[in-house]
Amino acid sequence: MGNSVPSDGRADAVYEVFRTHRSIRRYKREPVREEHARLILEAARRAPTDASMHLWSAVWVRSQEVKDRIAEAIGQEHVSQAGMFLVFNADLYRVYRVLEYRGLEPARDDTALLIFAAIDASLAAENAAVMAEALGYGTCFIGAVQNAADRIIEWLSLPRHVYPLFGLTIGVPDEDPPVRPRLPLEYLVHEDRYRDYSEEDIEAMLEAMKTITRKRDWSRILARYASSQGYFSERSRILIELLKRQGFRLPVTNDRGP
Repeated sequence: MGNSVPSDGRADAVYEVFRTHRSIRRYKREPVREEHARLILEAARRAPTDASMHLWSAVWVRSQEVKDRIAEAIGQEHVSQAGMFLVFNADLYRVYRVLEYRGLEPARDDTALLIFAAIDASLAAENAAVMAEALGYGTCFIGAVQNAADRIIEWLSLPRHVYPLFGLTIGVPDEDPPVRPRLPLEYLVHEDRYRDYSEEDIEAMLEAMKTITRKRDWSRILARYASSQGYFSERSRILIELLKRQGFRLPVTNDRGP
């Protein structure tokens, strides 16, 4: 798998946005120009959406007071600093309203729709981020929205069947961090069939990602989030509870997995 880019001016410009992407966590307190904000939102609108259902929505948090409140709740000061802050949601409410208007019954199990809603929201948000960076702004995805999802639901008046997935900060950078490492393509893209990882592959991945932490050990991050004692283990329980509180119909299971 090569990494050459076609010698086409437009392709080079697009790839340069991806190549130089960094998460920006310090912003100058300057607004995003209104015409730029509209371009960013239009880019999100043009993202692919499964079966044309548009299973996503975003709340543009323009109130500085609400931005400050969210920033404090999730411990992310750059939410307050950023010129533009968007919260992207899995949104079944709109679709269900249309169905009910037509006298049709909504789905009895929201699981598959919820997965596709998360995909739709992610595609829209990535379009927005790429457009913003092409315009010269910095961006950062805010997964920590999950740390205060219950309060964000209230503060943003999200109706039933709408759940906040993540945020996106956009603004004028006030820092110049290095580009972070990514795993080599051969460990991310499989050809024809999934190729298992040998011990040598695992060591190579750990080596490729070692600069991500001061301890130079990528596994420390994986343990913090993905181990049996990690953040997402407890987060999953809270997530299911909040989804059900928001009216999502999910199957009941006691299976804790392997």
